[in-house]
Amino acid sequence: MRLFYAVPLSEAVRRIVWNALQRFPISDPPWKWIPPENYHLTLKFLGEVTEDRLTSLNDSGVLVASQVRTFSISLSRFGGFPSLSSPRVIFYDLEKGFGELRSLAGMLEREMERLGFKIEQRPFRAHLTLARIKRSLPPELREVIKSVPSLPSSTVQEVNRFVLMRSHLSRSGARYEEINSFELAKSS
Repeated sequence: MRLFYAVPLSEAVRRIVWNALQRFPISDPPWKWIPPENYHLTLKFLGEVTEDRLTSLNDSGVLVASQVRTFSISLSRFGGFPSLSSPRVIFYDLEKGFGELRSLAGMLEREMERLGFKIEQRPFRAHLTLARIKRSLPPELREVIKSVPSLPSSTVQEVNRFVLMRSHLSRSGARYEEINSFELAKSS
């Protein structure tokens, strides 16, 4: 099973993002948008995992969730990896809640290291992936995507849980299945 931990996005946030993409300044982009039902913020990618490890992954999720209080996030700035000048991935960045999300991801990283999973070498960068770009964009498109506006300030949600997700890959794209949900401790 191909697994990862993630924060799912609320229906309201998914709707705001999808509506923004419907007004995207490129009417027929040379990429496919990730469908709204797949929107999430990845905390820790695990890769291929055997079913016999699910119990320890679920136990670790419960342990981490019990140590983290609910918090709010907001999405804002449009960006690209490695840059908007030469993007391979385009995304919306986090404006609020990045520290809390990074802390949660760090706790999961340490738990997964304890279970023998590979440590992520790149620094954590919370973002909502919108599309993966397979080939270099023409200069005129690169200039247009540099001017994509930020999301409205109402693109906020409370994070009160994270999930263990399974990714089913196919030619038509990925489909995600929630394996387990881990409720965060309530804020005081």
